[in-house]
Amino acid sequence: MRFDYVAPATVEELSKYKKDGGRLFSGGTDLFVKIKAGALKPSLVVDTKKIETPKIECEEELKIYMNTTYTDVLKSECARKFDLLLKILIEVGSPQIRNRGTPVGNIGNASPAGDFLLSTYIHDGTVVVAPSMREIPISEFVKGPGKIDLSDEEFIYAVSLKSLDGYRTYYEKVGRRNAMVISIASIAVAIKMQGNVIEDARIAYGSVGPTIVRFKDLEEKLIGERPKRELFESIAKEYSDRVKPISDVRASAEYRKKLVENLLMKAYLNMNL
Repeated sequence: MRFDYVAPATVEELSKYKKDGGRLFSGGTDLFVKIKAGALKPSLVVDTKKIETPKIECEEELKIYMNTTYTDVLKSECARKFDLLLKILIEVGSPQIRNRGTPVGNIGNASPAGDFLLSTYIHDGTVVVAPSMREIPISEFVKGPGKIDLSDEEFIYAVSLKSLDGYRTYYEKVGRRNAMVISIASIAVAIKMQGNVIEDARIAYGSVGPTIVRFKDLEEKLIGERPKRELFESIAKEYSDRVKPISDVRASAEYRKKLVENLLMKAYLNMNL
């Protein structure tokens, strides 16, 4: 397959090439696989690496800029306090994928199985979009599989994650093999205690719906309650009843629904609440 290649040096140039139909890439771990498989046939590919150097900031939030790889984040002093994020990122692909792939690219793919995408939901993430630099909550930015809230000339410039300092956290990904496999289902849980009652709760699932699943009304049912087994069994059942997974070559919808219950109960038993 033949296509043109450009590497613009300014946000304005990149925006123009994207508006003209160019496909953006940094690490290319997803784009070039799809091109090779014939799933995409772009006439122009746009290298983003001249726009922004790999960069991570940690002031009130953790901010990860475009062209920053998973390995950059894992090695960053800024990310040390984001222990749940680090647990999730070490499960992404292989070392080679982590060395080239980027969190911003994972958001752009908008796959409900995206490991980093799951972390953005549990961390109440926001996406910074260029050239306007408007900020959008991740739950509003992702519209469905491969569908994100971008106009033709816009692209993802950075993502910001709020701290989970003081929270107890849990993460698990279920698949046929570790790391390289796309998950059958995954879960991230963050719970903050005040004495012996739950002060805040966040529960997010991957691969069990068209987007990452997080039901805030079910989270609110936990707040102010003592963390008892019966309570979590009830909430786990409600999640299982509400999610709408699909059946595919990796697992049936029924199996995924059962995993939704089992994973939350496993989180409860392992978090020492």
